[in-house]
Amino acid sequence: MEESKKGLVLVTGVTGFLGSQIAYQLLEKGYKVRGTVRSKANEKKLKPIRTLPHQGALELVEADLLKAETWEPAVAGCEYVLHVASPFLTKTPKNESDLIKPAVEGTMSVLRACAKHPVKHVVVTSSVAAVMSCKDSAKKEYTEADWPVIETIPAYNKSKTLAEKEAWKLYNSLDPKTRFKLTTINPGYIFGPSIINTDFASGDMIRQLLTGDILAIPKLHMPIVDVRDAARAHIIAIETDAADGQRYLCCNGDALWLTDISKILKEEFGKYGYKVASRELWHFMFKIASLWDDQATTVLPMWNKFAIFSNDKITKELGMTFINSKEAVLKMAYSLIENGVVPDKINKVKK
Repeated sequence: MEESKKGLVLVTGVTGFLGSQIAYQLLEKGYKVRGTVRSKANEKKLKPIRTLPHQGALELVEADLLKAETWEPAVAGCEYVLHVASPFLTKTPKNESDLIKPAVEGTMSVLRACAKHPVKHVVVTSSVAAVMSCKDSAKKEYTEADWPVIETIPAYNKSKTLAEKEAWKLYNSLDPKTRFKLTTINPGYIFGPSIINTDFASGDMIRQLLTGDILAIPKLHMPIVDVRDAARAHIIAIETDAADGQRYLCCNGDALWLTDISKILKEEFGKYGYKVASRELWHFMFKIASLWDDQATTVLPMWNKFAIFSNDKITKELGMTFINSKEAVLKMAYSLIENGVVPDKINKVKK
């Protein structure tokens, strides 16, 4: 690896949507990066990472969330650890432990490895899913003080909530004089330009809207953050001693209904022949669908839940400013077209 005046940073899940953007920004800032992948033989996933700048400062190692023994070698020699990797299946698993187990056990394996090495600062990627409770429909504004009621939330929300709670539990059990610093970043729905061209949940949502795979739109309200801002928040956190022991909601304050996102896409891409859905799905139809559709069952608790997620703390303490939601949505859509995830009708029309 190239010599760098800045420290070595471990980025778990470096081939993911957020992980790849974090690696890109770290390399541009002069850090050395060690990224974890499940298999170095999966060239399809690795190909976009090979295009990142400063390849001489990038190292890839194999590690698995369900193989605890793989994490000590990955952590060894790193000053900072950004634990971004977490399972996020686009289809709801029949057994929720398929999501929860790797999220919780993987987080604990990474943090236990960090506790055995002189790691300075760890940032864990959590989620607004570890803040919002589907049961509390009267709640209008959430802050970092909020946690969900476990019994009311879907499997993915449980995985992020339990993983973050276990992280804080381990941190608080360590000697304050010698333990690593710990921060959690809790992003909203992450949109924005994508470096990767493989599956990821927020990208699949935009893909389905652009391709017409979604015929009618469920009534979902979405706190949003651009992937570039989410990545920047992780990096600012490791550079800020005062972020130790803190969790930060990471949203731009410009939440949208899914119907709003559809309108943005239709206005921009409709002229090129993209058939973007615009009709809202009726609640009773969605309830009927949930009887046999696992995905509908997962979304149902979030139906028509309006909430504001305060970004006061992250703007004041980390100095964050945010890209607006419209730009984040459009940048993601264009990158999906450029990466071949969505058929390119733009150039056909222009020709």
